[in-house]
Amino acid sequence: MSHNAPAIEFRKVCKWFGDFQALAGVDLKIGKGERVVICGPSGSGKSTMVRCINQLEQHQKGDILLNGATVTGNSAHVRSIRRRVGMVFQQFNLYPHMTALQNCVIAQRLVARRQRHEAEDIARAYLERVKIADKADRYPHQLSGGQQQRVAIARALCMQSEAILFDEPTSALDPEMIREVLDVMVGLAQDGLTMVCVTHEMGFARQVADAVVFMDHGRIVEVAAPAEFFKEQKTQRARDFLAQILH
Repeated sequence: MSHNAPAIEFRKVCKWFGDFQALAGVDLKIGKGERVVICGPSGSGKSTMVRCINQLEQHQKGDILLNGATVTGNSAHVRSIRRRVGMVFQQFNLYPHMTALQNCVIAQRLVARRQRHEAEDIARAYLERVKIADKADRYPHQLSGGQQQRVAIARALCMQSEAILFDEPTSALDPEMIREVLDVMVGLAQDGLTMVCVTHEMGFARQVADAVVFMDHGRIVEVAAPAEFFKEQKTQRARDFLAQILH
């Protein structure tokens, strides 16, 4: 394992669902502390690409490296990878019978093997970090969608991972709740955390991304700094996409 290795690296990664090729030779390097936004039309492979990083989806060809080590392997190895990479989903995936605090504690106890008092202290600190500490004893059904997603972000942060993945974290939210979640994500970006975010929120990309990755038909079509990407796209496909979502 190289100390100079990227945080995450894709090498000629291919993924099929039956006859459908979701990823077609993806190459990408994401540096430590880098914030990357992945965008593109529906079905372009964005979510599949992110889910392959922690092997929620298993690719069939190529290699994905986390800090220089391959993510593929036996079940014990994959579990170790998932401990090192946090993930926030579209749907919040909170346990409905557990409070916000308990949702943030359970993985720490079962996976990281932390003592209860330590896990609760960490959970409360991250609930404070996402500005929802006062809701620690509330159940998911007592929280708004934006609040639930902030609990989900705190839960991911509690594992103190090397990187955190966001798979369209605002797409299930009502418009008035999107801002509160994006504000939290902007704050996290300022902490120097390696972040990979699939999103259509181009304002967020402009504000925090180090690089924007545009995908179409399972391929990376463009990679550029936000200022460059939004000023002058290299391909007609990217121009058409931005014209639709920025109108």
